[in-house]
Amino acid sequence: MYYKIGVDVGGTNTDAVLVSHDNNILAKTKQTTTLDVSSGIENAIKQVMLEAKVPKEEIKYIMLGTTHCTNALVERKELNKIGAIRIGLPASSAIPTMTDFPEDLKTILGRHLYMVHGGYEFDGRLISPLNEEEVKKCLHKMRGEIESLAITGIFSKTLPDQELQVATWAKEVLGENIRISCSHQIGGLGLLERENAAILNAALQGVALKMVKAFKETVSCLGLSSQLFIGQNDGTLMSLEQAQDFPVLTISSGPTNSIRGAGALSNVKNGIVIDVGGTTSDGGVLVNFFPRESTQAAQIGGVLTNFRMPDVVAVGIGGGTIVRFEDKKCQLGPDSVGYMLKEKAIAFGGDTLTLSDFYIANNQLEIEDSLQKAEFKKRIEQISDRSFYKALELVKEQIQLSIEKLVDKLKTDSKEIPVIACGGGAFLLPKQIEGASEVLFPEHLEVANAFGACIAQISCEEEMVINTMQNDEKQELERLLSNVKNELLKNGASENSINVLAKESIPLAYLPGAVKLKVKLCGDLIR
Repeated sequence: MYYKIGVDVGGTNTDAVLVSHDNNILAKTKQTTTLDVSSGIENAIKQVMLEAKVPKEEIKYIMLGTTHCTNALVERKELNKIGAIRIGLPASSAIPTMTDFPEDLKTILGRHLYMVHGGYEFDGRLISPLNEEEVKKCLHKMRGEIESLAITGIFSKTLPDQELQVATWAKEVLGENIRISCSHQIGGLGLLERENAAILNAALQGVALKMVKAFKETVSCLGLSSQLFIGQNDGTLMSLEQAQDFPVLTISSGPTNSIRGAGALSNVKNGIVIDVGGTTSDGGVLVNFFPRESTQAAQIGGVLTNFRMPDVVAVGIGGGTIVRFEDKKCQLGPDSVGYMLKEKAIAFGGDTLTLSDFYIANNQLEIEDSLQKAEFKKRIEQISDRSFYKALELVKEQIQLSIEKLVDKLKTDSKEIPVIACGGGAFLLPKQIEGASEVLFPEHLEVANAFGACIAQISCEEEMVINTMQNDEKQELERLLSNVKNELLKNGASENSINVLAKESIPLAYLPGAVKLKVKLCGDLIR
């Protein structure tokens, strides 16, 4: 018998669950997210341990889903000073590095951008050889100026050796402590989006280092010797070492955890999950208990990237969403009071009308410290300039409309499918939704995100491009499968639990004989 703790840090709340080895929830809590984040995590873990009363030494694993990296990028805070080298001259010079970055982010990150000769065609033919003197000249310019380096080569997903060689020279010139992001380990095939992902990854490595250190210290202070993992954006786990090397893969892990958790709590294999928080409702699609991956280039902090991301659509409906009335119309958000609900909402003596105010007044929601209902019902009537029930009706109509649009966006055909509600604001969702076969409100839905982190498996994926005129496609796919399986076992997966999530051969348009191979496996942690 052993136990696991799952923690999910959101913008408003830090949620935690303590579960048994067979995934039964024994304790759960929602704590307010603190400014330093660590104390919120500590409070949440302490609370579930207190409730469950299990021996510390039997808590084997702790999984953390966090928004640290997303917030750092969105807020442009604590980003590393970076350098970037693109290996590809004389090709690829027409579009400079970071061309499509927002101006403010380019100003912060774009001081040391270089292009050097090198790169490959899709089938491994050389564009031009790598020039050591040219590369080292660029590296010397960056010496003492940068904290991490992004290296991107044309078709390095096929042959990464030039990126790896530049990484070796970078260690020689810039010192062993320089953090390096090689694009072949992060993004997909497209050069510019892969380069963008590598640059963002390099920029976030300092944030990841602090996050991992704080997580370790928090767990250590609580006297726990558990193995620690971080949730990544495909619904699986990564080790702390991987999180430090590839922090960009933790972006969007929050919605992913909710999608996985809601699917497990409701035992629905395929459906739509809507996670209602304090600020937004995030909708995603469950396919075989895993989130559907986006086929679009993902935009992160205003930057286009092409690494795997969950297909998530957000609308501005949450517990703290601000409600406004103009003439006969009711407008919801898009702004929210977020974690300041108890300071700003009418129900707590504030002066901002929120969605939570309506549901508290209507006895559909209970939050400690709220005023007498009659008292703030009158205040709602004054602000809305109509009777409380008329105002409530308008609010519910707007919610219905927004949620039905969200479901419609996520569906790929006209068939009705189940919708699963989760998150602390799930009370806002209508009981019937156009296009949904049913709307499910599973037990423990308010901590689906923490449960999703807790039940997550570990995964490994790789993709490559081959020329089928030179290589046998079947043999190459089997070789790739074997490599990925070995990597997964090395990362701590139990051999008997390994599943194939994806095994694809996709011909590339306009490139005769070019086929992209992709393999993705997942497995349970060793018990």
